Amino acid sequence: MIRDIRNIDNKWFFTELPFPFKIFSFFIKGDLLVLFPLLLCILVLGFINLRFMFVMIGVYIAIRSLGEMIYWFSHQFYERKYRPADFGFKKLDNHAVYILYQTLSICGLVFGSGIILFFLGF
Repeated sequence: MIRDIRNIDNKWFFTELPFPFKIFSFFIKGDLLVLFPLLLCILVLGFINLRFMFVMIGVYIAIRSLGEMIYWFSHQFYERKYRPADFGFKKLDNHAVYILYQTLSICGLVFGSGIILFFLGF
């Protein structure tokens, strides 16, 4: 089901996903907006270079876990007052926008680390 981003609200964004999704570190529907396309791109890499795909999956798991750890740590101690650019998701609160930024950063870290590892010969 494709949704118009202007109509995505907190209720949809924060809906918890069933267990099979959690295996891939998708915990709420909002995670799917960024991380599902990332994981699809990583899987497509398997058609080009299977070894590199597995390196990227390892990088994804490590960085996603680190991102979640930092997220929960900061969630315990800091307030969410600042609202960065919301990419058109007008109905989302600051908490949801922060999650979008976190997942986008994870994408950058995964691909950046993967490229470094690729050129180092791993």
